[in-house]
Amino acid sequence: MSYAVRRDSNHGELEAVFRKMLGDHVTDTSSWADGAGDLFVSFGAFPGIFIEIKRDAKATYTAHQIRFRNAHPLAVLRCETVAEAIDICAWIRRKAAAL
Repeated sequence: MSYAVRRDSNHGELEAVFRKMLGDHVTDTSSWADGAGDLFVSFGAFPGIFIEIKRDAKATYTAHQIRFRNAHPLAVLRCETVAEAIDICAWIRRKAAAL
């Protein structure tokens, strides 16, 4: 059984921040299913990480997202705001520069 992909209302805005700060190192993975995350981002030598976009702090994870996070605990970061997206991008760029 397949389910319709529902994107959070802030998905486009946050994806634009990641694209602006990380360039072409952003892949929209929101339609992949299995809870991997909404974006896959990398930069330079930084190997990459999934970003789970949520509309706010009250937004919960789906069962697929919980299973994925349990199987890959360090592979997904949650992002709710533009400020968080900027902080995540800055962190990724610092990590890439250190490699």
